[in-house]
Amino acid sequence: MPDTTPTINTYLSDMLALERHLLAPLQHQIDDQEVVAMPTAHRVVAEAVAIARSHERALESRLESLGGHAGSPVKSTVSSALGGIAAAIGNARKTEIAKYLRDDYTAMSLASAGYTMLQTTARALNDEATAQLAKEHLSDYASIIMKLSATLPTVTIADLRNEGATVDQSVTAEAERATEAAWREGAERSRHNGSN
Repeated sequence: MPDTTPTINTYLSDMLALERHLLAPLQHQIDDQEVVAMPTAHRVVAEAVAIARSHERALESRLESLGGHAGSPVKSTVSSALGGIAAAIGNARKTEIAKYLRDDYTAMSLASAGYTMLQTTARALNDEATAQLAKEHLSDYASIIMKLSATLPTVTIADLRNEGATVDQSVTAEAERATEAAWREGAERSRHNGSN
């Protein structure tokens, strides 16, 4: 039977590189004085940093236990994808903190797809420990992405105010409710479609 460890190690190494790539802007954001001055944004970014650091340590440990190493840089395709997404988003809006959170949301969605692939690969190759690790990390990102989504209305309104715009503050609560409803409806639709 062929040795499947190199395949698992490649996926683990890719995810470790991606987590490290995610950590760089998150660590910048956590120290950004504008983010610090906006507690709602700062809390969610701090949680994202803690998640990414925890993932980094767990991936390093799993790679080590399988005899792999974490020396490879982010693969060019992953780096290009993140760079292209960030550039497109950066050109589309002016608000700084909302921009950070939207970029974080996008990058964590990419990481979620990676963890889905890692979990699937590990299960297909009978590596339950790696599959469980990937499942836990995917769950972490699902949770923080939902928190980022719920935080975006408040942060967007605050950014608009900071730019000098006159805004209808009541829109914040309405946008938060609409976002929560969309997540619930999406989950319900997914359950319903899955049962067909």
